[in-house]
Amino acid sequence: MSMALQISADGRRIERADGADWFWLGDTAWDLFVRLTREETELYFAKRQEQGFTAIQAVALMGYHLAWNAPNAYDHRPCVAGDPTRPDTNGRENYWTHVDQVIDAAARHGLHIALLPVWGTFLDGQNGAEVPFDEENAVVYARWIAERYQDRPNIVWVNGGDIRGDSRPVIEDLIGEAIKEVCPHQLMTYHPRGESDSGMWFHNREWLDFNMFQSGHSRLGNRTDAFVDRDWRRQPAKPVLDGEPCYEKHPVNWKPDTGTFDDQDVRQAAYWSLFAGACGHTYGHVNVWCFNAPGEMPPQTMTVAMDHGLHWRDELDSAGAHQMTHVRNLMGSRPQAGRAPAQDLLVGEGSGEGRLRATQGNGYAFAYASLGGLIGVDLDRLPWSEHTCWWYNPRTGKATRADQVSNTFTPPGVPERGNDWVLVVDDRSKHYPPPGQLPETL
Repeated sequence: MSMALQISADGRRIERADGADWFWLGDTAWDLFVRLTREETELYFAKRQEQGFTAIQAVALMGYHLAWNAPNAYDHRPCVAGDPTRPDTNGRENYWTHVDQVIDAAARHGLHIALLPVWGTFLDGQNGAEVPFDEENAVVYARWIAERYQDRPNIVWVNGGDIRGDSRPVIEDLIGEAIKEVCPHQLMTYHPRGESDSGMWFHNREWLDFNMFQSGHSRLGNRTDAFVDRDWRRQPAKPVLDGEPCYEKHPVNWKPDTGTFDDQDVRQAAYWSLFAGACGHTYGHVNVWCFNAPGEMPPQTMTVAMDHGLHWRDELDSAGAHQMTHVRNLMGSRPQAGRAPAQDLLVGEGSGEGRLRATQGNGYAFAYASLGGLIGVDLDRLPWSEHTCWWYNPRTGKATRADQVSNTFTPPGVPERGNDWVLVVDDRSKHYPPPGQLPETL
């Protein structure tokens, strides 16, 4: 099956080049190319493939915190003499042959690489970082890396890198235009700073195929759906997804004394945005994006956000990561073409962390209750009259039949944090399998 992707005709989804459904379930692995050996990379890819992930977000020039030209796990540096126009491709084994091998390994595992050419810190000098790029050499480097990977079908380009679009907009445009000129058939987006969205600055750019926002790590209950709502109002229509929601185990607002985000938080972020109309979702873990290895990592890579006592390998099986499998399975068990937000189905939307979100597709509707509790649905708004109703447990991925009392549904358990549920209302004539059961072709 080809790994080539395209934007759907309605501008709302990323799909396979033949029009078949494809779902973006991303993992944040920013330090992948610089931190891991090839053997470690294989272990990481195998686990994420097993868990149903489809996209890995990684940065070609990530460096170590403030030093952009830092060596990788094999002590190879990306550029000669700190010059970004001189990628070091000398010898049979170098920094870039390693990147090649990692991208190809991802393809073997059925994974796309969402590739950032450079982390935004090295474009705007955040926190005193080196800034090696200007408007001229940024274009030289962008064209070089685009030409190197233009024939890899599992590449999706990501401009930016935790940087506001108004920080260095000329350079961001030049990078985007240079890559798109070389790679017109590969998709591209922009990874912005926290609490912002690529559509704020670049929605109408030809190089931007779909929008990405970063809901970020600043607070509990951040309304990821509100970002999607804004992008659904933009024209022309472009797909949108959360490229960096709250990371599992990340301190809330970077302050260890405020507690950390847990699996409930990462589930809530995913279902709120997806049911608002997002085309996919990215997960992140505080000890995995940086491949934290206590006692091994250079001090400059450490941040207050990391739990320094835990190794990245031990965190691959975190609760949130496994529950992202259930996200993908639910979305993949129903056709995605034509799926749209459907708040008008709800009789009462809730508020705060108890906010409800609904989405409707071809012969089905989903409603998410992040705290559980009664869900009122105006079934008369659905274009079918015979229903099959289910409860889908986002913690376990199990589906059970739901009892209907008039237009209200009450999930198991009492309304409280950690008892979230998805109500599934199917058109009985479609004979859909239980929610979460993937078709063999996906």
